[in-house]
Amino acid sequence: MNNYSKIKYFILIMIASFSVQYLAAQSTTDKENQLSVSLQIKPRAELRNGTFRPLIKGEEPSALISQRSRISVNYQYKNLLTVQVVPQTVTVWGQDALTQGAGIKNGSGFFEAWAKLHVSKSSSLQIGRQVISLDDERFFGELDWAQGARAHDAISFHVDKEKFALKAYAAFNQNLRDLYNNNLSNTAGNVYTSSDAAPYKTMQTIWAKFTVDSKNSVSLLFNNLGFQNALSAFDNPKIYFTQTMGANYFYTGSSWKFNVSAYTQLGKNLQGAKTKGYLLAVYADKKLDKKWNIGLGADIVSGNDVGTTTNQDNKIFTPYFGTNHKFYGSMDYFYSGNNHKGAGLVDIYFKVKHKANDKWSYGLAIHQFSSPNKIENNNKKMSANLGQEIDIDFGYTIHKYAHLVGGYSAYYTTSSIDFLKNTNQSNGMQHWVWLSLNINPNIFNLKF
Repeated sequence: MNNYSKIKYFILIMIASFSVQYLAAQSTTDKENQLSVSLQIKPRAELRNGTFRPLIKGEEPSALISQRSRISVNYQYKNLLTVQVVPQTVTVWGQDALTQGAGIKNGSGFFEAWAKLHVSKSSSLQIGRQVISLDDERFFGELDWAQGARAHDAISFHVDKEKFALKAYAAFNQNLRDLYNNNLSNTAGNVYTSSDAAPYKTMQTIWAKFTVDSKNSVSLLFNNLGFQNALSAFDNPKIYFTQTMGANYFYTGSSWKFNVSAYTQLGKNLQGAKTKGYLLAVYADKKLDKKWNIGLGADIVSGNDVGTTTNQDNKIFTPYFGTNHKFYGSMDYFYSGNNHKGAGLVDIYFKVKHKANDKWSYGLAIHQFSSPNKIENNNKKMSANLGQEIDIDFGYTIHKYAHLVGGYSAYYTTSSIDFLKNTNQSNGMQHWVWLSLNINPNIFNLKF
């Protein structure tokens, strides 16, 4: 049975179960249960003429249509238990034969599958595959832009009070598929490889938010990651630990929004290199009137000198789980896709948002990218200028359950970004066009 068939039978079983429960519910007045079901169909068409990296002269651009398909089921019993299950499949149109489901090349699985036990009115314990989205998603984000999005297999503890919130996460991962022939009954061995799996073996995170008043809040984050990359079941490499600590300040007024973020990263990375990196960010947004907003921001992400012969400690800061598409340009040249040789990043950007009416909205972002580190190629010093990017997007609300979004981006390359991306002799200007339709109906809400 292929994956599409499995999801089809799962949906039929769930619908039948819900129908029985609904009919039984009509005879009782004590409605202790709540059930909601929603669907999402999200196709996206793209023309990639230099996304992720510059195209070399003579390379042909690519065009594709990808699609996310989800069903979200949420069940709650009184204020004691919440369960959420989100089957998902991510496909590329035409990648599978017409007579075959998407189970061979296009994978399907569960985006979320978790249960939450409500310990008290203000605290809960959640276990299973779940989204970790903290603050503005600079270090932990859902990455909803990606069709598959991002979720973690973890256990978490939540406290939510009027002026204080706390979230603690822990995870321990194994990769039996690659190292132990997918033998779930394996009785020996405890090594891990991140090949086609989660990037870490262990994870511990604690996050706290303090609400000063209706306009001001502060959050603190501590994260510890354990990395191990075994080549076989008989390999036993060391586990290296990286610690990330961060602080955020947020101000939200009637016409001004302002935030400052500071992170530091210590310990050793996956390769065992001693690490000492940092990330600093500041952003201010001004609401001009009911239709117009403007914003100005800057990020500095530490990195290493590139191409120099001098010995140096590893100063690369890695935003491991951040929604980097949100911050560092829509064409994803930095911290998404292939890397830029760890050269760090300075991103100074300007944004304009316009909401024309209840249906139409528009956005414009201009980025100036540069490196805070030295870049040399064959002992020749190169410019710190990594190019400029312009992102234009729009949104149109068809109705409550259907939204159309799209955009155009252009990246003006330099010889330095070509060198960092290993794409010498690239076209001087790169382009990207995309269009996405998001169908997300709420099927029903029941109380029984």
